[in-house]
Amino acid sequence: STADGPCMVNVNILIRSISKISDLDMEYSVQLTFRQTWIDSRLKFDDMNGQIRYLVLTEPGKVWRPDLFFKNEKEGHFHNIILPNVLLRIHPNGDVLYSIRISLVLACPMDLKYYPLDKQVCQIEMASYGYTTEDLMFLWKEISPVQITTDLHLPRFTLEKYLTDYCTSTTNT
Repeated sequence: STADGPCMVNVNILIRSISKISDLDMEYSVQLTFRQTWIDSRLKFDDMNGQIRYLVLTEPGKVWRPDLFFKNEKEGHFHNIILPNVLLRIHPNGDVLYSIRISLVLACPMDLKYYPLDKQVCQIEMASYGYTTEDLMFLWKEISPVQITTDLHLPRFTLEKYLTDYCTSTTNT
């Protein structure tokens, strides 16, 4: 923890696809592009009078990254076909963008008493693994926190709406 308070990480997601919604297993599969931005003053550099807009790090593991995980994840994997689908961009002022493409199978408890006219709320729950809010806070990006691909196709289902919310919990890992 620093005198400046917690590291503030802005988050937004692009939902690329939702598939395999299973009322039997009470889960769904989602593929998304997950983006996090934060400021790390240790990574500031000289932009050579505006000649360097940003640097792209080819080995993202070399810098500190937030330890976010998906609380309701049953399965997950990164995409590594040809090259890992990961981007870590550092701007001269220390702004960091970390973007990754991932596929998840997420638990979704369903209430089926009105089936087939039921409505389900399926969540994507995120949290820090080891930090408390004294050291690390996740915030939804103010503009477009959730983006949905224009060609989202859900057989047998309709995506009615989505919303973002916060819940703060204290954990001791």
